[in-house]
Amino acid sequence: MSNTCHDIEEMLDTLRLPKCVEKFDQMLGNPQLGSYSPTQFLRELLKPQYIATVNKRFADNLRKSSLLETDAKVENLRTGNGRTYNDTTVHQVLTYRFADDRMNVGVYGVTGAGKSYFLAAVCIEACRLNYSCKFVDYCDLLDELLSLNQAADKTKYRKRVKYYAKFQLLFIDDFAISRYDEEGITILYHLIKMRTDLHKSTLFSCQYSPEEWGKYLGKEPDCYGKLDGIRRRLSTGYTVIIERSN
Repeated sequence: MSNTCHDIEEMLDTLRLPKCVEKFDQMLGNPQLGSYSPTQFLRELLKPQYIATVNKRFADNLRKSSLLETDAKVENLRTGNGRTYNDTTVHQVLTYRFADDRMNVGVYGVTGAGKSYFLAAVCIEACRLNYSCKFVDYCDLLDELLSLNQAADKTKYRKRVKYYAKFQLLFIDDFAISRYDEEGITILYHLIKMRTDLHKSTLFSCQYSPEEWGKYLGKEPDCYGKLDGIRRRLSTGYTVIIERSN
């Protein structure tokens, strides 16, 4: 390397931009370097570091999301291959405008329709777009929070609720798959209310329409007020319908 360029390499190294240092060395040996415009030079220099940073950020976001099914693809979320979607709504969801507007997304369909796959694909792309995401199973979520709430010291419970409440996008798979008593419904109500107050978006898959939740969420009829509060908040947003076609 030319001594006149040593300070540039040192600055890039100090700024912890190893891909830029590597690219800078390559560019200095390129006979076409003199024909680069300043903008082209800067773009060529930064691109490898940018790609490496974006890929690492995506990998970190995906790891933090706790998603297990990481091969789902958003390009498969359209009518075909035995499934029918309300494609216009799906297209709107995949713009991620719902996240900026702080709206929710409910994904409905019978068992095997592909609801979990839909949530997984949207979660993967959201991680790529640098949204903070968390993917949880409905029963795992409530069972964990119930266990913490039953402890004498409620500190861990409160911290965990705040933990789930803080994510920009919370994905709840198999919502309402099991009934819970009043304590479980109260916990769910507090979590959904907190996320609404914090202007966060919740995405969930469910076999039952919101009008049926009263039968499938709680075990006790006197939970109506909380059940209505959950339904009113979660059903504000987009409704995706997936049907299996012959």
